[in-house]
Amino acid sequence: MIRTLYRAWLEFTSWLAALILWLFLLQGQVYWWQPLLLWVTFMVLFFLTRAWGYDPGAMPFTAVLALTGWAFLTRLNPTWATAQFWGVLAGSAAYLVGIWVGSRKLSYPLLWASAALGLVFVTALVGESAGGARAWLRVGGLRFQPVELARIALVIYLAQALSQGRSKYELYAILTVFFSVLAWQRDLGPALLVFFVFAWMSLAWKFTWPKFLLYLAATAGGFAAAFYFFPHLRTRAIAWLRPWDYLDSKGYQILQGLFALRSGGLVGQGLGEGMDYVIPQVHTDYLFAVIGEEFGLLGTLALLVAYLSLAFWAMQLLQDVPDQTLRLTGLGLSLLLHIQVFMVVGGILRIVPFSGMTLPLVSYGSTSLVAQLALLGLVTGLGQKRSVE
Repeated sequence: MIRTLYRAWLEFTSWLAALILWLFLLQGQVYWWQPLLLWVTFMVLFFLTRAWGYDPGAMPFTAVLALTGWAFLTRLNPTWATAQFWGVLAGSAAYLVGIWVGSRKLSYPLLWASAALGLVFVTALVGESAGGARAWLRVGGLRFQPVELARIALVIYLAQALSQGRSKYELYAILTVFFSVLAWQRDLGPALLVFFVFAWMSLAWKFTWPKFLLYLAATAGGFAAAFYFFPHLRTRAIAWLRPWDYLDSKGYQILQGLFALRSGGLVGQGLGEGMDYVIPQVHTDYLFAVIGEEFGLLGTLALLVAYLSLAFWAMQLLQDVPDQTLRLTGLGLSLLLHIQVFMVVGGILRIVPFSGMTLPLVSYGSTSLVAQLALLGLVTGLGQKRSVE
């Protein structure tokens, strides 16, 4: 296993060296040192994780995803890439904290639930609006999205509530309040993500057909209610169903994303050769489309393989955990990341309605980077698996 990871590092280092040369010699970029420092950071995290006795297998794939995102953000706007650079560094510290927290016994479920509800409540009351949702909180000069951290805390609570047989009334009350506050904020993407994660965790813990049908009915009812009460969601649904009817308005972003992926073909137009300027919010919502245009089908498949490798690593790690609560917690955290990948990529490919969330570890967003690296640290800590010599 370790030899395979070393080989992955070597191949990744070769790609990174080519990227730095492209930035410095051909593009004249003065930020060529940032990917080099990020590479060193991920190497340090890899060996530090192993030295502490945990499995470092997430690091090579995380590095590929984070540095691919940095490369494309540099291509789009170096200011975005610099903010992403600092986000990765902050996230690296969060990863180490996550290992420490995950290696401890995660008790006090109501404390985790209170933390999740407190974060979204404060945001709803005094937060800032952007993109139609009151999802941002400003503390001094720091602006971040508390829901990114709140959903991690909620998943930790859900795992304990399901595995320890806590009152169903308590569980559903907490979920109802959480979803209601997010609806009040008009931040429906995270609400949908958390619901899917909860349903999967619940069915994984104890599968019954009535429960499965109940969750299907709740999904359909939630979509119908959101379609009726939230005009911006209605707009997205209409654009998803009939984008060609709204080429110059609602359907513009969806169609431009599809055009970009189609023009990429098998191997892409080449880094820096795409028409990113025609896609709105390309650095957050639609960075996957730019990657497809410039790296082609092979590039997007490589990106998805990195996500699948992270999922495989997590499942392999957690299967050796004897504690059922910790194993369910790890499953929920992994689902939190990978269901979001499906929702984002599926939205761009028009498989599902677009949720407006970012592609984990790749798209622009320091808060999401910190939360996702903390999540991977938690899974690493939960695994309690010694590295293979």
